[in-house]
Amino acid sequence: MKKNNKKVLAVHLPAFHEIPENNEWWGDGFTEWTNVKSGKPLYNGHYQPIVPMNNNYYDLSKINDLKKQADMARAYGVYGFVFYHYWFGNGRMLFQKPAEMILENMDINTHFCFAWANGTWYTTWHGLDPKTLLEQKYPGKSDWKKHFEYFKKFFLDDRYIKVDNKPMLYIYIAKNIPDYDEMISYFGKRCQEIGFDGIYTVEYIHPGNKELYSEKSDAVYEFEPRYSLFFDVSKLHLLKRFITKKREETEFESYDGVWKAILSRDRTYKSKTIISGCFSGWDNTARKGKKGLIVEGKSVEKFKKYFEQFYTSKRKDISDEFCVINAWNEWSEGAYLEPDDKDGYGYLEVIRDVVNKYEEN
Repeated sequence: MKKNNKKVLAVHLPAFHEIPENNEWWGDGFTEWTNVKSGKPLYNGHYQPIVPMNNNYYDLSKINDLKKQADMARAYGVYGFVFYHYWFGNGRMLFQKPAEMILENMDINTHFCFAWANGTWYTTWHGLDPKTLLEQKYPGKSDWKKHFEYFKKFFLDDRYIKVDNKPMLYIYIAKNIPDYDEMISYFGKRCQEIGFDGIYTVEYIHPGNKELYSEKSDAVYEFEPRYSLFFDVSKLHLLKRFITKKREETEFESYDGVWKAILSRDRTYKSKTIISGCFSGWDNTARKGKKGLIVEGKSVEKFKKYFEQFYTSKRKDISDEFCVINAWNEWSEGAYLEPDDKDGYGYLEVIRDVVNKYEEN
């Protein structure tokens, strides 16, 4: 058996604690768990609301809850987290506390990096008509300095993930950032000033960022299942889904079909490194109600079969160092690895077993 040292990363949503903005927008006490608990079964056998194992509705503003996440991830073969980072310009941030708590507490034993989720926030949950809550702004070069000064303290932490002595930074929608190339060059130079060899930027590839946007980026990350659901289906299929959405009906896709697309893909991006992406499941009806999308047919047994093939893929340009799972804890989108009251630790056990099977001695 050929050994494999690939590190498994999981996208991390830090929204499981109260913030003043959410209390203002959605009511006192709102957290991401509020969305999860609002899920309703839409048909016989539909697993909603999804319930964390032992009713573990944790609070990520509490250090012990964050530490338990890190310990669980490490125990089950997840090397680290890709933390969503919400920077709206001029230092305006949301949900920064969990990452800052990691920085402040060296006994939290995990690796991590940031994914700048650079998008305007709208009232799109629960089928509401879009209304702007917080606009994503790009003030320019003065903001690059502020942003880097914030990043700097994290980059210097030994637990922050590096590639070739470069801090890894994911960008959700690279094409939306004015002067992107110049900004990345600036970040790279600032990184060199503090002892690194530059910055390692990774573009998300999904319907909002369909192609490699910049040659300055080092790699791409294929964000699942959104990638497969839009790029690996026919135009007729997309038209049918568009009509379903217009009718405000629930969309359904096949778990096996999405995984087949992931495992058979051979697309390249101008020789850029591909950080392959996969998913555990998808059902965002807790957020979207009947207007949501469900990827039907998920099971621990299927995930085990598909994940091992994914983990050992030898696709051209694919990273042999990292792969990413969406997600660690996107509970209200049905994309999570943490144990629930239906499958327990099943998905985490799969990751642990596959990683242990192929890792180098």
